[in-house]
Amino acid sequence: MSSIGIRLRAPGVRLRARGLVWLVARQHRAALWAGLAVVVAIAAYIVWQRAGMVGYARAHDVQGCADWSWKRLCHGREISPDTGTTPMAEALGHLGDTYRTPLLNTGRLLIALPVLIGVFIGAPLFARELETGTHQMVWTQSVGRTRWLVAKLALPLVAVTAGTAVLAALYTWWWRVARVPFQDIAWGTAVPFDATGPAAVALAPLSFLLGAAAGLLLRRTLPAMVVALGATAGVQYGLGALRPHLMTPRTILAEADASGAYTTTPLQVLFNSWRGMGDGYLTRSGEKIPLERCSSAVSSDAWDRCFARLGATDRWYEELHPASHYWPMQWMQAGICLAAAVALAALCVWWIGRGRA
Repeated sequence: MSSIGIRLRAPGVRLRARGLVWLVARQHRAALWAGLAVVVAIAAYIVWQRAGMVGYARAHDVQGCADWSWKRLCHGREISPDTGTTPMAEALGHLGDTYRTPLLNTGRLLIALPVLIGVFIGAPLFARELETGTHQMVWTQSVGRTRWLVAKLALPLVAVTAGTAVLAALYTWWWRVARVPFQDIAWGTAVPFDATGPAAVALAPLSFLLGAAAGLLLRRTLPAMVVALGATAGVQYGLGALRPHLMTPRTILAEADASGAYTTTPLQVLFNSWRGMGDGYLTRSGEKIPLERCSSAVSSDAWDRCFARLGATDRWYEELHPASHYWPMQWMQAGICLAAAVALAALCVWWIGRGRA
């Protein structure tokens, strides 16, 4: 156990791990196999559900179609809704009843995975050894503290990142076909945003390092797991609160008729956007009057008088994030997570190097 490395074994030139690499792999072999089984099971489920969804949509010719109570989009074109029940509406209804819940529940499971990684993989990584004192045996074998820490971090970190990347890629693949019939699921909400793309991948190493740092500093397994649980949940909540402000929302102007429908805003823009950033009326000079300004009105007459007093016209505006903001915001959130993960890794190296453990 005096070195970390890879040895070539003659004459077959086989790679064999030895030293700390072998030790870490042996210590975590059960967790690695369990993690691999989880990844394979979830990946197979996603592929199965997506195949069923795509097959049903093709069989009923509703690919790229979304049915709303007042408008209908199909293959990127607006179609006037027919009266009564239509085969397309029935097919879309069945599609939603069958695949909407699995899609959302799988996304929630992928969001929960970073929490589980931080609590059950990251937190015990150092805490268990420091609590029981088994780390002393390794340190007496010509292995420095920093070297031991790097070896302990490297293998689990690569494993959780790779596993999360596979699942995030598959879920993104599924979401790309599901987002059209399920356009009422805003892309900026936790599901699907935190379960897709680089944002989902970057959260895994951050959660792992949050747990590892907690275990290294607290030296007790159970307190470290509790701290990892709270810290990871807090990070996810904070990212969700920060997300709408990563980019400046786009302002869409539209005339609102008596039913509240948008008469001048393209439906494709509204259906593919993350809405709810703010809305209200404009004055004649173009000043925005948010709806919250008259939230205290208790009747429609009081509502009208409030906006009339503020100088509002019937010109409506809405602030939203268009679909083009999705990937930039994904990379921004991923960058924040990776920067925090690097800072935590540096903290661990500094802490162990100072002889604090």
